[in-house]
Amino acid sequence: MNIQHSPDLLKYLSHVAANKKKPEEVAFEFEKIFARQLVQQMTKGLFENDDNNTMMSGSGLYRKHIVDTLSEELAKQNKLGMGDLVLRYIELRNEQQ
Repeated sequence: MNIQHSPDLLKYLSHVAANKKKPEEVAFEFEKIFARQLVQQMTKGLFENDDNNTMMSGSGLYRKHIVDTLSEELAKQNKLGMGDLVLRYIELRNEQQ
């Protein structure tokens, strides 16, 4: 498996390493961030009112709650695979040092 060096990933990993988090925690957090981006895109128009094209009152709060809950659950299930890639990346970096 070839994992490319991404400046954003390197920046994120160095920030997390400075906070002394375990690799598993780093992988979970990254998976959660990735899941949040997916869920935000999937729910983009979920609470829009088609009649007057405005957001219903309080719907932004509901959307935020749904995004938070779904992204947390997706990250816990570890089915997106991003956490595994991050763990592998950390292992490779540790082997090289």
